[in-house]
Amino acid sequence: METVVAQTPLWVNILLGIIVINLLVWPLTSRWVESHLEIFLLSVGATAVTVSGGWSVDFLYETLKYPVNVAFIVLVVSVIFNNYSRYIFRVLFTFFKALEPRYSFALLIFVLGLSSSLVSVTVSALVLAEVLKVVNLEHRQTVFITVFACYAIGLGAVLTPLAEPMGLVMKQALSEPPYNADFFFALRHFAGWILPGVAVLAIAAGYTARHAGTGLQMYIREDKETYSSVLRRTWHIYMFVAALHLISTGLRPLAQSTIAHLGGKILFFANAVSVIIDNATLAAIEIVPTISPTDLTYMVIGLAAFGSMLVQGNLPNIVAAEKLGIKSREWARVAVPTGLLLMGGYFIALCILL
Repeated sequence: METVVAQTPLWVNILLGIIVINLLVWPLTSRWVESHLEIFLLSVGATAVTVSGGWSVDFLYETLKYPVNVAFIVLVVSVIFNNYSRYIFRVLFTFFKALEPRYSFALLIFVLGLSSSLVSVTVSALVLAEVLKVVNLEHRQTVFITVFACYAIGLGAVLTPLAEPMGLVMKQALSEPPYNADFFFALRHFAGWILPGVAVLAIAAGYTARHAGTGLQMYIREDKETYSSVLRRTWHIYMFVAALHLISTGLRPLAQSTIAHLGGKILFFANAVSVIIDNATLAAIEIVPTISPTDLTYMVIGLAAFGSMLVQGNLPNIVAAEKLGIKSREWARVAVPTGLLLMGGYFIALCILL
């Protein structure tokens, strides 16, 4: 789809601003929206595209096709876990028995955060959810560990162009001089920023599991999930991803008008809108070959760190929350303070070291 011209009429930006407010408020205040989040997001996304004038036959086809790969991964991985869980979890049993729970979870989240840059963020989130489903943690502990893990997965995913579109957008946008970005560009330039964040989140997950005790038990599911349940979850995630595509496209004119030309430090905070706009969309708007290395670092770290503050902010959040039955308000109560702390820590470090 062609990029929308940045000269957007004021009335369009006002209406899109109202849509943003609704996206932030209703999932946290309405129980109906919380229970039917994918329907709400689809409706709001369609409204945003209508307001911004983005509908076309090609765009409709693109929207229907966009979630197919993610939904297919969810379906395949779910079927594999459903049919081979006994063998998969025997390996995990050995791992969890060898270490105390705090070390087991810390290592698991650290590995998932790093591996998300080499595989799909969807796979990392599904592995996380499957493990947490067979570990007898309290629901509150599960929510905390899931949020920390999804932040770690979102951070780690930016290190290569494989895991999510943002890395690919960055590589393509900076492929010419002066950056000459190749496959390892993000790994070389941002690993030193990303790895400490992933490590801190892994430690936080381990700390959350510290009261589980050395007697933490896992169990093998004897009852298989029905295929209708697997297909229903796959369909829900398909709708979620389609909704995110609609929202990102519909709100693109507003993003172009308000944040496209900001400096690095302001851009860092402005990228908090990644909780409702896909970070690849923002990256496509913000990254140009003339961007300075300092501004680029502020921008990339901001996009990577903010996305998990709300369920709808990042794909791993949606997959894990859907699988584990975590509601929007439960997520936000943990994820918003976590995101603010992560944001503050990164901003201070960036100001000191850049």
